[in-house]
Order: sequence, then structure tokens, then C-alpha cells
Amino acid sequence: MPVDLLATTAAALAAHANGWFGVEKGAGVAAKVHRAAVLTGEFDPEAMGLGHAASARWRSEATLALPQVTAERREPADHGDVVKRLLQFADGAAVESVALPMGHGRLSLCVSTQVGCARACTFCETGRLGLVRNLTAGEITAQVTLQCRERRPDSIVFMGMGEPLDNLPGLLEALAVLTDRNGLGYAQERLTICTVGHVPGIAALRALGWKRLGLALSLNSADEARRAELMPNSVRYPLAEIQAALVAFRQRKNLALGVHWCLLPGVNDGERDAAQLAEFVRPLGRTFVHVIPYNPGTAPIARAPSEDEIVQWVARLRAHGLAVRRRITKGRSVMAACGQLGAARPPGVTS
Repeated sequence: MPVDLLATTAAALAAHANGWFGVEKGAGVAAKVHRAAVLTGEFDPEAMGLGHAASARWRSEATLALPQVTAERREPADHGDVVKRLLQFADGAAVESVALPMGHGRLSLCVSTQVGCARACTFCETGRLGLVRNLTAGEITAQVTLQCRERRPDSIVFMGMGEPLDNLPGLLEALAVLTDRNGLGYAQERLTICTVGHVPGIAALRALGWKRLGLALSLNSADEARRAELMPNSVRYPLAEIQAALVAFRQRKNLALGVHWCLLPGVNDGERDAAQLAEFVRPLGRTFVHVIPYNPGTAPIARAPSEDEIVQWVARLRAHGLAVRRRITKGRSVMAACGQLGAARPPGVTS
């Protein structure tokens, strides 16, 4: 089977090339092939001065497949456009990625790790699809490569379609490519993985020994019964086990863990909710609670919270001593906001 250039580190590709061509001829070209593949999505051995026979060998041994951008929608934001792309792979499966302007000239890319999702969270559009399949490491990396063609993102968040730790092999391979200094070269602190609380997956991330890798928990309720209602397929691990896994994950004292809270008016915004959240967070060390106002999808379970409701919830959490960051809503009008990714053609797009 040909080597997927977007799923391979520079060192691994050099090792393959040494086997194909010999040490003297393989490694140097491999470095150029790798950088062109991951940074620009190009695979053109002839352009690197290779002869017909060598180029043909490269094309038989390696492959690069970028998804087709079948739709793109933009929403103006304070610091630039939110850009949502619908990406279709060769088998017809589709996912969405979202480029988010973050202020101070920074850009974050929200990438998907699965086509659909098995977790069935009631507030999430992706959860309505069910799981279709995992993305390969190359398909995950391809979302970054495509964005690099327009502008390199400063940070990458694995918060798009799917539960990243349900696709652990693909995720880990993609992380290796993304952090490869000879290619995309992302620092660990520029990557953040969001999970519903996959305890073995969190342990696997810790085993990497990466002390600066970002991790966030999608919590939404610190009450077992209520969380089961909101996230029916995300409760295989009790909150106490998830809490312990987060404590164990920290390998650097000042690492800031994230706890995401989708704010649903009348559902998880009461004083009891705040007290339970504070109790859950207390043992975790340095933690930021990210309040994400609910973004209704095609089958809403609540309305979007009002500005007053958001302010009151943030104040309630701070009264409990929690460090809180309010997520500014971006992309809601083009179904690109948190919880709205469903790999459906955006409204108004006909081609």
C-alpha cells in the first residue's frame, strides 16, 4: 500500500525512501517531498528535478489525497472572517472544518477527527449523525494543509466533528505529523484536544510525555444523571474516574486544563449546577471553565441564552472561585459555531 504523505513524519518518509532508492539518493528528496506535501498539499517529484524513473517510483510508493472543498461559507467577525469548509473525501464521506480569527492577528483552526460521532450529545448537531467512520491521520492533517494554502493557523483545536479519543490511532499519528519540526512544526501548546471524558484515551495522551499539550473536557453537567440525559453515550466513565484522569494528566504544574460548559438556559444554569461544577473542578489544579452559549441546530433542545443569562452564569461561577472564560459566539449564522457542525451543505449554498 502506498505511503500516505500526510500521515507520515519526515523521518519515517526518509526511512521509506532509503529502502526504495538507497541511502544516498532517498533521504534528501524525501525531506523536500514531505515539506511540500504537508505545507502546500503538493506532490510533484518531477518539479524537484527527478528523472522519469525516479518520479514514477515515488508516485507508485507514495500518495497524497486532499479532500475536495465542496462548499465554503464566511461570516464576518471582529477580527476577520469565520470560514467554514465542507470537505468531501474520495469515498464520498464529508466533514467540516472551521477557521476562527482570534484577535491579535491570530487564527485557530477547528478540525474534525471522525465522520459523524457516536456520542449522541443532545446539544450537538454532529451527534445527530451517528458515527459513520473514523478519519485517517492523513485526512486529519489534510484539514490543516488545506488551511495553510490560504493562511497558516496559529493553533489547532480538535473540537470539530467526532470524539478525538474514540479515534486514538488516527489522532496520535496526526499529532506526530503536526508536531514534526521538519514539516508543520507545531509546538505542543498550540494543540488542544477536547474530549467528553475518554479515560483510557486521556491516559494514552499522558503516556506521550508531552507536558504542554492542551486538553479540555466537555462537561456540561457535573451531575451524573443530568449529564446522562444531555450526553447519553458519553457516560461510560463516572465523573470521579474522569476527574482522576485529568488530575493524572497534568505533568506541568502551571498547565491550564479546560472545562467546557455548553450553557443551556433552564437546564444547566442553576446554583446547584454551579456548586457541582466547582466541586468537580476543585481537585484539578489550574483550570479555566469555558462558558459556551448554546448554539441551536436543526433540532434545538433549548433556546440560545440571552446576554443577561450568560453574564449571570459567569458571575455565579466566579462567586464560587472559578476562573472563567466566556466563549464569544462566532459562526452561528452559517452553522459554524460550537455544536453546529453536521457536514450538511450550509444554507443558501447550491454548488
